[in-house]
Amino acid sequence: MKDLGAQEAIYVAGDMGKPEDCERTIQTASDKLGGLDYIILNHWGSSHKRGKFPKVWDADPDMDFLADYTNINYLSHVRLASLALPMLKKSQGNITVVTGLLGKVPNPTFTFYTGAKFALDGFFSSLRCEMKPHNVSITLAVLGSVDTEGLRGAIQDLGESAREYFMKTVAQPQDTAKVIIEGATLRKREIYHPSYTRATCILRAIAPSIVEK
Repeated sequence: MKDLGAQEAIYVAGDMGKPEDCERTIQTASDKLGGLDYIILNHWGSSHKRGKFPKVWDADPDMDFLADYTNINYLSHVRLASLALPMLKKSQGNITVVTGLLGKVPNPTFTFYTGAKFALDGFFSSLRCEMKPHNVSITLAVLGSVDTEGLRGAIQDLGESAREYFMKTVAQPQDTAKVIIEGATLRKREIYHPSYTRATCILRAIAPSIVEK
């Protein structure tokens, strides 16, 4: 961050699946920064237990995994935002929640992931309505696939031609980060990146049975 021009960068190491670590993170922001203008929620966990590529839920209905996954990928986002709300109401700030295309469009081999992302959309879209009197904006970043090490590892089980085709559709991390920051700064309601994510969501609204096939 300092290489990019920041005067100071502060980090807090913790497990966002643990309430006490969420509380410590927000308390550190209050103590060190004196408040918050923005909070960007973009953490993910537990998914590596599934192996390289997800399978249909019926093949492995692991409820313990689902509970842990939901805690980290949904409840902890709600917890962090709730803890930050007093500061954000004071600053009339912004909450940006990084979700994904599968938080708008169901997919048959990502049931646990899609469930958590749909929950984020429902909660934070409702919270947006509640926060309007306080002028706290909420931005949902609806992302497609982003070229990361985690993604590359997840698609290793696909054939070479399928991997090559898939990688042609992914967004680059630098471009994605820029879009998220711009969207939060402009207090946009939703961000779609890359462009096919918006088109897919529109198609799902018009013809859901086609998309679900």
